[in-house]
Amino acid sequence: MKRKVAIQVDKTNTALPHWDLSLAFYKGLDDPQIEADKESLKRLSKELEMYRGLIAYLEPYQLSIVLHKYEEMIELSQKLSYFAFLYSDTHKTDEEATNFESKISEKLSGYFEKLGFIHFELNNLHEYKMEEFLNHPKLARWVPWLKRLFNSYWTLNESAAFIIDKKSVVSSQWSRLYSETCAKMKFSLNGKSLNEAEISAKASSPDPDVRKKAVKEMNRVFKNNAHIITMCYNMILKDKSTDDELWGLDEPVSESLSHNHICKEDLLAMSGEVVDSYIPISQRFFKLLAKMLKKDTISYEDRMINPIEGPKGKITWPECVEQVMTAYGDFSIDYLNYAMTIINAGIIDVPPAKGKRSGAYCIRGNAPYILLNFTGCEGDVTTFAHELGHGVHHLLSAQIGTLNDSTPTALAEVASEFAENLVFQEKLLSAETDRERLRLYIERVAEMIQSIHRQISFFKFEERAHRERKKGELSTKRLNQIWREETSRYLGFDMGEDGEYLWMGISHLFNSPYYVYSYAFAGLVVNNLIQAYEKWDEEDEFERRGDFAELYIDMLSNTGVEDFVSLLEPFGIDASAPDFWANGLKLITKYIDEIEKLAKKEGLIC
Repeated sequence: MKRKVAIQVDKTNTALPHWDLSLAFYKGLDDPQIEADKESLKRLSKELEMYRGLIAYLEPYQLSIVLHKYEEMIELSQKLSYFAFLYSDTHKTDEEATNFESKISEKLSGYFEKLGFIHFELNNLHEYKMEEFLNHPKLARWVPWLKRLFNSYWTLNESAAFIIDKKSVVSSQWSRLYSETCAKMKFSLNGKSLNEAEISAKASSPDPDVRKKAVKEMNRVFKNNAHIITMCYNMILKDKSTDDELWGLDEPVSESLSHNHICKEDLLAMSGEVVDSYIPISQRFFKLLAKMLKKDTISYEDRMINPIEGPKGKITWPECVEQVMTAYGDFSIDYLNYAMTIINAGIIDVPPAKGKRSGAYCIRGNAPYILLNFTGCEGDVTTFAHELGHGVHHLLSAQIGTLNDSTPTALAEVASEFAENLVFQEKLLSAETDRERLRLYIERVAEMIQSIHRQISFFKFEERAHRERKKGELSTKRLNQIWREETSRYLGFDMGEDGEYLWMGISHLFNSPYYVYSYAFAGLVVNNLIQAYEKWDEEDEFERRGDFAELYIDMLSNTGVEDFVSLLEPFGIDASAPDFWANGLKLITKYIDEIEKLAKKEGLIC
């Protein structure tokens, strides 16, 4: 028997909580502490500027003073920027909020552009000086950060760094314009006015007519805003190209690979395996769905629809919390306790609201604030588990220090993807019939294909867009065409013109270029972890699985200082093996096999 934990949630209080930004940041835009912190930043910046040109001549204890000040400055800047970001994301229609965020961004950029010399001078030290700094006890706490800096395989001359920092304020305004444009969009469905988060939820409605209308309406509204969004994307693509030239990079993805500590060969191997699995995995799955739906082929809006009807009615917020906490607790009591710390801290903003950004995310740090747009659908449980997984990860990784905690995006999604699996396994364990198990397998495979195959289709779209932008500005028509081609490749059928503008709703393309492949990367890392977990010695299941959870928590604590190959070694996983990525895909194939078997048993397919 698997261990169970008793989770007690007050189900009578169904109110959707808002976060309290004053807990970790400020009471409001007029909080006097904001000005006090700005003054502290100004002072620290001046003190640090005094070391320009002197880094190579410092004694270890003197560099420790510099790094203490630098870390303090980063922490203060994060406090200001996170507050501005979070406040703005729940007040997108408030001009004062968006102006405040812009001013904070400009102010911080102004300070840090003057401090680029710290990285530049450290990176250009003589080898003997690097060794001295790495081996001195006064600098022991920053060794992971220093090693990463010293081992950087490409650097930037200081004048180019200055240019990039100088133009970053203007560059960021294109993604800001995009976000504000999306936040102000109004969608109409059956006589009701909806925001982007609400219409997205309708696109997953069990009612096929509602789904079709929702997707068509999203496409219509994006089309009406295409002149702004296409311009924003073209400028973001051009800006990225300019930065790459200044960095001396020959490919748009190179910067992302460096930050993720991934070699190009790993990315090519991973994405290649996923593309090769379009036919045997994603396309096979969608054909199975079509058979179960008694159709020749499914439509774009049906790709996430489960032919097996789920529980009727909406899920309340307390029920959502209970489901996720039960799954976390059955994995590890320690893991559960970290999650409960976040839930009880008042740092989650749950309901959709006017002027609130759509989607969901979790910021990094000791106070990992989570933004949701909870509508009570079943998928919201998975979304919450996903973002809370990020939150637990951030609590753990923050313990290694601000400078050291540089978890790459490709590892940042591991905790969230693993958390999704915990919820799935908990539901599967509780399922009482084959039909319910079939529904859960279909739901899980759809989610895995969304996070692996679909994200690689985004990556392929992104690659083509960046490459073609070098030859000149791209029209909306051309971007639509690329999007339609890449999406149709993984689906196995033409998505149709009613969805060709939907690339405009993929915020990562605008806000975080080359982030999307991280989901697929992390998904396949997690699939290897899941299979290792399932094979854990069952003769001593509780003790061994306890050990697994302990190793997992330790792994999340060190994602900022170790690469993914080293992090997986304690689990007996060789991430450098040629079949590593293919092995991750085998789990999805295993689940699809189970779907086919159960669907035949239930008489849904021949």
